[in-house]
Amino acid sequence: MRTGFRSVTAVVPIALAALAYAIVVPVTPARATPLPSRSAPQQRHVREVGDTAITTMDGVYTLAQATRGGNVFAAYCKSCHTPTFHSGPPFRAKWYGRSLVDLFVYVRREMPKNAPGSMSDADYTLAIAYLLRINGMPTGAKPLAADTAELRRIRLDSVPAASSPEGPAR
Repeated sequence: MRTGFRSVTAVVPIALAALAYAIVVPVTPARATPLPSRSAPQQRHVREVGDTAITTMDGVYTLAQATRGGNVFAAYCKSCHTPTFHSGPPFRAKWYGRSLVDLFVYVRREMPKNAPGSMSDADYTLAIAYLLRINGMPTGAKPLAADTAELRRIRLDSVPAASSPEGPAR
């Protein structure tokens, strides 16, 4: 039984750190907005999602979110994952064409490995914004919402690795 006690005592500090971070870092809720208009060059990135056609190439997160998401990644993810593993071909192979809600539900259910589901939905969304950034997805004016209905409407699209705004993933 001591093993169970040790694993519980290992989770408590992590949960407290996550709670402290959630209290300190304010999150501005996103408002529902109409879909942006499409220009001809953007049409190649459009994938129909039910009655909508919006992709991560439409700027679905803000630069501020991605920056804060980098801090979340460093605090909760980096001890097990490198940004390189979550960018470029490995990321595209797993997530290209899927709904952003798939990625959100996966990371919320599975991460961090030592305490799955222990982060706030806002922090999971920030981490996803960071992943989008290191994968070359453009930023936009509206923040990515921690709302599964909204995330379900967005498909992960891909850009060539060389066009990442930060250069090669670090």
